[in-house]
Amino acid sequence: MKYDLFVSDFDGTLGIAPGNIDAETVETVKEYVKKGGKFVICTGRMYTSIRDICLRYGLEGLVISYQGAMINDIKSGDSIFMGGIDYPLASEVAEKLLAEGIQTVVDIDDILYYEQSSSYTEYYEKAVHITGKKVKSLIELVNAEKKPVQKVGGICDAETAKRLTEKYNQIYKDKLIINNGSSQLIEVINPACSKGFAVKFLSNFYNVPMDKIITVGDSTNDIELVRGAWHGVAVGDAREELKAVAKEITVPYKDKPVKVLLEKYCL
Repeated sequence: MKYDLFVSDFDGTLGIAPGNIDAETVETVKEYVKKGGKFVICTGRMYTSIRDICLRYGLEGLVISYQGAMINDIKSGDSIFMGGIDYPLASEVAEKLLAEGIQTVVDIDDILYYEQSSSYTEYYEKAVHITGKKVKSLIELVNAEKKPVQKVGGICDAETAKRLTEKYNQIYKDKLIINNGSSQLIEVINPACSKGFAVKFLSNFYNVPMDKIITVGDSTNDIELVRGAWHGVAVGDAREELKAVAKEITVPYKDKPVKVLLEKYCL
């Protein structure tokens, strides 16, 4: 077994919305775990969303949600780590997105909040299989809660998402990471709680050295997951920005990249 820890993104890498994983891939993952490997999903999804999927397919161990802002035990639900964006900064960026006319959402304590339901929020809720909570004012909510915000999101058309991702990465350089879980989704996270942070956390938690870790993803919210001291892989139909930082490019999603990588390196 070349790699003792395998960290995979979910959507477009391991599974697909609303939460399906290919049966052969599931069996390959379980075979890897039986041999002593550690398999962890690291996703931008809410914890509730990804935990339900893990339980349905009989996956155990830790799961990473919100790109690294929450780390939990799948079976018990116990919290291993919780972080997020400091609420004043989260409030500021949410206000800017709202001013742009973007359907804006925030996640606090694993609850999705928004001001108006729309085709965009319906699309998102259906994709991640959750129900959000409507509030009068996101800004008032964030400032009243005074809690870390796991993620600020914007749901819009793909062209707008790409433009605003570039714009806000310039505005909040070194303060926030703005990336995309899908072409229609803007995701804003704390750089200290990124997917890269999550891999380092797992390395320490499981006592696995960096050269024994493999990671794989498909979108720009996987850049921190893929680039690092470990072996980072992009799926064959990944975003070009991700391919540019990957050490390896594997097969497209339709050809079961997680299964292919496990069989190539770990079984």
